[in-house]
Amino acid sequence: MSTELVVLRDYDNQLMNRRELHVIFRNVPGNIKKKVAIETISDANKVDIKTIVPIEIRCNKGSTDVNALFHIYADEKTANETLPKYMSMRLLEKTERKKIIDEEKARKLKQKQQSSEKGKTK
Repeated sequence: MSTELVVLRDYDNQLMNRRELHVIFRNVPGNIKKKVAIETISDANKVDIKTIVPIEIRCNKGSTDVNALFHIYADEKTANETLPKYMSMRLLEKTERKKIIDEEKARKLKQKQQSSEKGKTK
């Protein structure tokens, strides 16, 4: 079976400076991986992979079709400014994501220790 991409809605959201793309992946057995979906959208629209953000990928029970919503930004900087941090984090590999989360925890712990030391000296 070959995967077919059907575009349901292609909306240019000028306020948020992005394209909102509602699509159906036809003849996809089970789930489709995010990377494969992003690559398919990139090839079909001839845009950079880093500017595509999957918002929702939903499978229907008893069907081989997958409904999806993607946001396509003008550049990567705009995407990072607009999206919440967790949305951009879920596109990273698990090892990279864990490393960033651990660094953030260490930074918060250090700040907490410094603030508690200031309170003790007074």
